[in-house]
Parts: sequence; C-alpha cells; structure tokens
Amino acid sequence: MESVLKLPFLCIIGTLVTAFCMPVLARWKKDFCAPVATFAVGSVFITTIVIAYNVMHGGVIRYAVSGWAPPWGIEIVVDSLSSMMIMLLSGICFLILIYSFSAIKHELERKVVGWYYTAFLLTLAGMMGLVVSNDIFNFYVFIEVTGLGACSLVAAKGTRQATEAALKYLLLATIGSGFILFGIGFLYMITGHLNLTFIAQELVLVKDSYPFLIWTALSFFTVGFGVKSALFPLHLWLPDAHSSAPSPSSAVLSSLVVKVYIIAFLKILLIAFGLEIFHETFIRHLILVLSIIAMLAGSFFAFVQIELKRRLAYSTVAQVGYVFLGIGLGTPWGLAAGLLHIVVHAFMKTCLFLTAGAVYYQTGIKKVNQFSNMGYKMPITMGAFTIAAFSMVGIPLFGGFISKYGLALGSLEADLPLIILVIIVSGLLNATYYFPIIGQAYFSQGDNEHENSHQDNNHGDSHVDNKFQIDQVPLSMLVPIVILALGIIYLGIFPGTILEFINKTVTALL
Repeated sequence: MESVLKLPFLCIIGTLVTAFCMPVLARWKKDFCAPVATFAVGSVFITTIVIAYNVMHGGVIRYAVSGWAPPWGIEIVVDSLSSMMIMLLSGICFLILIYSFSAIKHELERKVVGWYYTAFLLTLAGMMGLVVSNDIFNFYVFIEVTGLGACSLVAAKGTRQATEAALKYLLLATIGSGFILFGIGFLYMITGHLNLTFIAQELVLVKDSYPFLIWTALSFFTVGFGVKSALFPLHLWLPDAHSSAPSPSSAVLSSLVVKVYIIAFLKILLIAFGLEIFHETFIRHLILVLSIIAMLAGSFFAFVQIELKRRLAYSTVAQVGYVFLGIGLGTPWGLAAGLLHIVVHAFMKTCLFLTAGAVYYQTGIKKVNQFSNMGYKMPITMGAFTIAAFSMVGIPLFGGFISKYGLALGSLEADLPLIILVIIVSGLLNATYYFPIIGQAYFSQGDNEHENSHQDNNHGDSHVDNKFQIDQVPLSMLVPIVILALGIIYLGIFPGTILEFINKTVTALL
C-alpha cells in the first residue's frame, strides 16, 4: 500500500524527466523521440489504471510529498475524480503520441521534433499535477506549466499564423493566471491556508466575517478559469490557437487542456468554498447564463467557418458550455452529466481532430466544402469522423447522447425545464455544421480538382492523384482513430464504468 501512495507522484516526475530528456535525445537520434515519449506515457497510463483500481476498491489516496504533512507540506490527493482524470489524460495522450509518429513528420520541421515532445510531455505533466494536487498554490504552478507547454504546442509549426496565435494565447492565458493568483491570495488572506481541505474547514468558521472578500475571491477564480477553459465570451484565444497548431496539438488542447482547468475550478468551487457559498454568491447563476450563451454562440460561430479545424475549434466553445451547464445546474444529475461530458468530449474531439489531420495528410484538404466523395476514398477515417459527429449532435447509441440526456435530467432536477429546449436547439445547431460534411463525403461526387493545391510542399510531399486508394495514411494514424471511434460507441452503450467513478465523485462533492 505504501508503494501505491507514491504512484501518482511518480507518474508526474517520470513524465517530467522524460520531457527533459527529449532535446538531448533529439541531438543524438531524432527518430527515437516519438517511441520513447510514447513508451513513457504508455507506462504512465498503465500506472493510472492501477491507481484507479485502488481508489475504487480502497478509498482515497493521500500522499505527503517528502514526508511533510499538510497543512505545511504539499499534499497529493487522488480520489475518484482525480483517478478518472489522470487515466483519461494519459490514455488519450498515449493514443495521440502513437498518431504523431507519422503526422508530426508531415506537419513539423525535423529540427523542432525534440522540443515538440518536450512541450507535449510538460503539458501532460502539468495537467496530471493540476488534477491530483490538493494545494492551491501548486494549482497555480501546474497551471503555468500546462499553459507554457500548450503555448509551445501551438507555436510548433513556426508559421506566422501559429506564432500570432501562440502569442495571443500566451497573453490571454497570463491574464487568466493573474486572476487566479489574486483569488489564491484572497483565500489565503481569509483562511491562512493553501491546502484545500484546511481552507474548507476554516471557511465554515469565518465565512460570515468576510462576505465581500469571499465573493471577490470566487469572482476572480471564475474569470481566471473562465479564460483558461475558454468559457464564452472569454474564449477569444481558442479558435486561432487550436486551428493553427499541428493536429496532435489541436487534439490535446481541445479535448484535454481546457477540461483540466474546469476540473481545477470545480475542486476549488465545491471542496474549498462548498455548495452553500456557491449558491449564496449567485456565481451559479452567472455560470448558468454564460454556459447557455456558449452552447448557442459557439455553434453559430462554428457554422460559418469554412476551414475544418477552425470549425472544430469553435465547436469546442459550445462543448465547454455543456460542461459549465452541468456545474451551473448544481444538482447531482447536472454535475454528473457535466463530468461525463468531459470524458465523452475528450474521445469525440480527439477523434475529430485526428481525422482532420489524416485527411490533410492524404489529400491536403483543409476546407469543409472540399469533402466530396471522401467517404469512399478514406472510408475508415470518414467512418470514425461520422461516429464522432453523430456523438457531438447527441444521437442515441453514441456517447454524446448519454451526457446530454443527463443534462436534461439535471435541468428537471433544478426545476429549469426550459434548458432542455436549449440543449435540443444546440444539438440541432451541431447537426447543421457536421451533417453537411458527412453528406458531401458520402452523397456528393463534386469536383476535386482543387485537392492537390493544398499539399504542404514545405515537407517535400508529392502531389496525390485524384484517384486514391483506400486510406493512404500510415497504420499508426489509423489505429488511434479507430480506437477512439469504438470508445465513443462503447461510452454510448455501456457508460456504467465511467458513471461509477462519476457517481462516487458527485456524492463526495455534493
């Protein structure tokens, strides 16, 4: 049992050590970077499965780093929520790294490969640290590690567009970090603690003495994490950052990075402040309004985008709205559905971005009006895209339906039945920008003479003839795509395993 307590800490340290080895390895043998990074993350994924098993059967894992007990030392706490998230983070990143074997060679210059994997692993380490830490100052440290790694993933291409997007991301992320740091300062001023558990205990005693400071701290956290997680209208950095990055980076940013900030916000909101303060300060109502606007506005913006990755990026704004809707409802079903949507969306959006990258790899196509006959030229890729798109819309038997159904139940539970109408309208809006792509791919012959004009000649790739063979992309790219598509179907038919983690989390939080 003593060795199990150290496993979460070893996962983070092991990922960091591997990250720092990447530039050195790249100077010796660049081709070894991807396999070594993949092996390291695969090992972490297996370890997180062991951790999750122990949490579900043995209770919460608490580990005091270097033997310094809280509140003086740094404490790592892995409960059902944290164990589910680190398993999700490492598992999705493992699939993305397998995909990157061939994709990165096509999208990046060879000289930046080592640094790219350094940024990737730093981002993963930061995300895992953020979800297992029970210390809010360490939250801030891991927020910065994650943010810097994510900015590097955006800038990796080195193009003017990517550099501009990374700079915009960095500036807005810094503003968000500033709000979070001020919120941490206010909490420390009120309670004298940085450990979440001790903050919660102290706030129960002093909340009536500092009503304005508590409201201010919670407001700062809402704005800071709202910027970080791209909650509308604080999402301005997201479309450029996600669409300009290489496909593996886009998948990580959209499916995982914005979600860990929501998890961190949720832990501060419900563990530190508690449900009573959450309701008394009316922050819940603000989150509810912004989430509804995000669900609708994100879909409207996505509908008018011609570039596929930019359409997917704006779609993420709407999907973040679903997660915040679950938090804003503040009911067991609402919160459970919001957490489930984090998991389902990780599969859906990773699958969509990786299929977009596969289409670009084979055809050079980036625009949604150029997918004519694509379903027959790349049946595996477009089949996976269709499954993910159906799930995004919320069609039964796919993962997205379960989470949206849960949000509808949460709306009834919160006595807000009109929100069900918003969920339905948002799902229909999702259909308006996904179904035309699918329709083109399977039911339109079209004119594909422009396909070759989008080949990336910077990497020396030859033009692809209009008559393609079936899925001319490497197996290392197809396998993760297929696994993600099957995962979406599994979550839609057998969501019980994930719901077991989520129900245990909701019971603890509420």
